[in-house]
Amino acid sequence: MESLDDFINASVAAAHSAKPLKALTELLKKTVSKPDWFAEILPVTDDDEILLHASNELTIYSIKLTPGLQFPPHSHEMPVVIGFYEGCETNLIYKKQSNGELLQTERIDFEAPCVGQLDTDVIHSITNYGQATSRAIHYYLGDLINQPRSLWNPESNESMLFDNSKYFEYAKPNLE
Repeated sequence: MESLDDFINASVAAAHSAKPLKALTELLKKTVSKPDWFAEILPVTDDDEILLHASNELTIYSIKLTPGLQFPPHSHEMPVVIGFYEGCETNLIYKKQSNGELLQTERIDFEAPCVGQLDTDVIHSITNYGQATSRAIHYYLGDLINQPRSLWNPESNESMLFDNSKYFEYAKPNLE
């Protein structure tokens, strides 16, 4: 692969394979070990999230995460494969209690280069406890933009329909 178009085309082909999670994971394992390659092919921008591809079968984002911020709990309602090629990211995993409140049940730390997966029903928040900005490619196996999903207010624990502006508004300093 020599270009962003090549990477996107290979990603779309993997998403259409008989075992898309496995194929996308293998593709990211091959590419995350080359962070300079991503720097060469990705658009230069100050944005934290760059939409690279969107279809009914696959949404691809390039996401960077600033140290010291924690983003609120949210769901995706589809499987996710994440390839970390710079820095580190922590995922705090939650389960919804019978009263509707969230309880943190797990912590997963990712350090580049690595690939991780999140199941369809995962509720998580993300943070970067490191010193450097993390960078990762996120594959969502579906149309993330139009998928109804949830966001939780971290102060009130109130669930609402996901809203990207609220997602950034609810970001707060991490406490570790």
